Amino acid sequence: MLDRALKFRVSAPGKVILHGEHSVVYGKPALAGPINLRTYFYCKAIDKPCFEINYQNLEYECVITLDNLNLFLKEVNCFNDLEPPMFLYKLREKRDFIYKYVTHEKPVDKICSSIEMAVGVTLYLLNRILKSEGIEVVTKGCKIDINSEISIGAGLGSSASYGVCISAGCYVISQLLKGTVDGKSINEFAFDEKLLTKISKWAFDSEVIMHEKPSGIDNTIATYGDIIKFCKGQEPEKIHLKRPVNIMIVDTAISRSTSRLVAHVAKLQETFPSTLNSIFDAMGNCVDDAVKVLAAEDDEEYEKLASLFTINNNLLRAIDVSHPALEKIFTIAELHGFKAKLTGAGGGGCAIILLPSDYLELNNYANLCDDLTKQHFSWKKTIIGGDGVQFKMIPE
Repeated sequence: MLDRALKFRVSAPGKVILHGEHSVVYGKPALAGPINLRTYFYCKAIDKPCFEINYQNLEYECVITLDNLNLFLKEVNCFNDLEPPMFLYKLREKRDFIYKYVTHEKPVDKICSSIEMAVGVTLYLLNRILKSEGIEVVTKGCKIDINSEISIGAGLGSSASYGVCISAGCYVISQLLKGTVDGKSINEFAFDEKLLTKISKWAFDSEVIMHEKPSGIDNTIATYGDIIKFCKGQEPEKIHLKRPVNIMIVDTAISRSTSRLVAHVAKLQETFPSTLNSIFDAMGNCVDDAVKVLAAEDDEEYEKLASLFTINNNLLRAIDVSHPALEKIFTIAELHGFKAKLTGAGGGGCAIILLPSDYLELNNYANLCDDLTKQHFSWKKTIIGGDGVQFKMIPE
């Protein structure tokens, strides 16, 4: 049962892809890892017959009364009947499909697609997880606040981080409603391997709703953390680093649609299959070469990693997923002696610049930062690697 004094937080990281963008969709390996930018899901019990949900980054709040939530659980079955593609179809064909259960200030026709997807994914996962746990009627209310440090549409895994948070948060709520955990035992709550597998699968399904054909790499990183070599349909392989991988993430502030870029590459592949398949093979080889470099003890291997950045970025340019703003970042990085590449789907979003271990001692690093700032790019230096989804109790 939800205790009014109870408040918890779930968080999940964003990610960067070092190598393997787009080619991972075609069965080639990708290399990616978490970054220290996270999405947060806060939940506390309230003495009201509703779920209050605040999407802080989208500046949108809504209320789902318990009567409407229970009606949604009765009328819609996302556990056994409604698979993610069909849920997406219904969401597109009939916009009031979910909004008849939701109370909010904005008219349905004034709600943007980002809000529509956020609410849709929340309701899909809430329905699916509650039903999978045998909960048909909810009798206690709660307030949920969701916020993220990750730019939306920037190629940093914001949607997967969101999906993992919603999945994990809804699961914790389900256990509190069932009484499997209570105000005391929840302090010992942790995500075991079996549960992490479920969370990753739920989040993958949320990615299907948002992107139609996700690779599966983003939800895997957000769930498990660690740098991984990932290949669709195979167990991810953890990569043990001999040294930190320092990068700078530079945001173009240009949002783009992952699904549209994936569709664009798919059309190219359909038109020129031999050429595109050769490019995808080369991208896969970049991943294998990078894994060898990262496992090496010698610091001089950094130069090889930098060269792989250039090679892979040129391959991504060849499939037409760069953008003038990204090209400007690449030029600035090259001017100061650093190697850069796009990360994620491209078409805007973010670039990553590889930094050597002694970058803080280099004059050209300070000049790089100054020039990026002068060109109005926001940037953040970080280390690739770290924890996946995390649970924490918050004292009142």
